Amino acid sequence: MIIQKNKLMWNSKPYIMGVVNVTPDSFSGDGIMGNNEGFLNLGFEKALGMEKDGADIIDVGGESTRPKHIYQGAQSISANEEMERVLPLLEKLKNNLAIPISIDTQKGVVAKYALQSGAKIINDVSMMSDDVMVETLIKYKPIYILSHHRKTKHSTDIINDIYLDLDEKIQFLLSKNFPMENIIIDPGIGFGKNSEQSFYIIKNLKKLISRFNIPLMIGTSKKSFLENITGETLDNRDIGTYISNFFSLLNGSYIVRVHDVMNTKKIVDFYKQIEKI
Repeated sequence: MIIQKNKLMWNSKPYIMGVVNVTPDSFSGDGIMGNNEGFLNLGFEKALGMEKDGADIIDVGGESTRPKHIYQGAQSISANEEMERVLPLLEKLKNNLAIPISIDTQKGVVAKYALQSGAKIINDVSMMSDDVMVETLIKYKPIYILSHHRKTKHSTDIINDIYLDLDEKIQFLLSKNFPMENIIIDPGIGFGKNSEQSFYIIKNLKKLISRFNIPLMIGTSKKSFLENITGETLDNRDIGTYISNFFSLLNGSYIVRVHDVMNTKKIVDFYKQIEKI
């Protein structure tokens, strides 16, 4: 993936987004937390290692998005605290990575300063719920990952619900002259969906892609819905992650967001070989 003047140049999809969490409470258990140089270096080395393993994008997050109804103790943090966690790492990475950096945040002010610190992509799981996020998007026009997150119950047709909810946000952005080619959609696996709905979404990704005709990212890595099928606990949801990512690729996903880049690269290479035949 290449970004030129805030424009995505798709050259050889699919792509791998490697997750670097600078949090003490990441649901995946891989968070890196601390305010000293040692912890900063851990995040830095993790990102560089992911690039070496085959990541096409590094996604840096400073606040856990784990669902509060599933994970006890999950708490929101202030924008200042979030920036203290992510901005030093972004500054350290921006001149040392050859691949784009994404900022995983729901806060517009964090997104704004992250863009100024080297991020090229905003990954927002809140479905654009922050007014400052809207202002930041309109001003800077970055690559924007619009994730679906409905807090109310869905109808019997969750694919249509996702389409209608995301389309409303997309049409608003377009009305503000935000470029359509800078939007990537994410159906929001695990955000306001039960296990059955999550599997149904993976099965029907092509329906979403065809209705929008824009790139789609999927994030199933280590999420709790996998446990209902594989029986894997949080410490070992790898098999479910690999299988769900492979099916997501078969069903048209442009980007897979993962914690394990090395093994995901093998899955992507396997998928590409099948596509060649």
